[in-house]
Amino acid sequence: MIKVGIIGAEKDDAGELLRILLNHPETEITSLYSPSYAGRRVSACHHGFLGEDIVNFSDRIDLSRLDVVFLMDDSEMSREVLTHSEEYPNLRIIDLSPSRMENLDAFGMEYGLSEANRKPLVRGARIAAVPSSVAALTLLALHPLAIHLMLSSDIEIIAGVPARIAKSIDTDKAGKEIARMLSKTQTSFAGKVNVRIVPTDLDRTIRVRTTIKCPLSIAEVDKVFESVYDDHNFVFTNLSGTDSVEVEGTHKCVVSFGKPSAGLLELESVGDVHMRGGAGDAVHVLNLFFALDEKVGLRLKPSKFLRDENDTSLPASWFA
Repeated sequence: MIKVGIIGAEKDDAGELLRILLNHPETEITSLYSPSYAGRRVSACHHGFLGEDIVNFSDRIDLSRLDVVFLMDDSEMSREVLTHSEEYPNLRIIDLSPSRMENLDAFGMEYGLSEANRKPLVRGARIAAVPSSVAALTLLALHPLAIHLMLSSDIEIIAGVPARIAKSIDTDKAGKEIARMLSKTQTSFAGKVNVRIVPTDLDRTIRVRTTIKCPLSIAEVDKVFESVYDDHNFVFTNLSGTDSVEVEGTHKCVVSFGKPSAGLLELESVGDVHMRGGAGDAVHVLNLFFALDEKVGLRLKPSKFLRDENDTSLPASWFA
């Protein structure tokens, strides 16, 4: 079993991560570092864990007994783990902290968007930085075009984000992260990426939209995406648009596209804000680090599905 530790285990994203790891068949949660909650049960701050057999929060963590540690915060302990990572050559580190992009440079991390960076993650990498949610959804939509050298100008991103977290997103930082990773794939890309956040009343779904110059037809664009994602498990195309319930509680990203006019391509990617750029990408990286099937622990269904009583388009038995 892969022995797991989490630093900053009281954070909201840590709760989402725990919900996946608890049902992951190859992991054992052995250390939850949170000095402010030391000695208390997980259910003290994360809902849904009453009665679950999980270790309590602690103000101590022994890295020598772990196979992987997730960093959820910018605490002194997280910094210590990164600074002294060479002392633990068998320890994998997955960074979800607010400073993960700065740490990417400082500690020689790999970028943890598995669909765009899978080879390095399975070929000996030990430390990875999970992308931000806006960057993850944007890059999944633009990565196939960057591979085919099709990005030629500045990119305007409109991200519909749940209102409760919209204010916490640094649009300048997100834009620079996206531009940096696109230029790594398409070295000729030198454009700027501008991000605008639109708060929504959705609970978990993030929608990212952009329009770029592209002469290809819809059918040709679909073939480009298929050529890149045909051997991946979580990115799908859908030409008819995507409802939020298709991605909530899952690691899936669904990309749709249209032609608003000749020479232009409109892209929309939809995903779960707590999975993409969060717990889902972190576990995806863990699976690659340890040579597991990418879908292990991530075969999720939506955590809730509420039927609109006025919607008669589906038979009642469908919800049974």
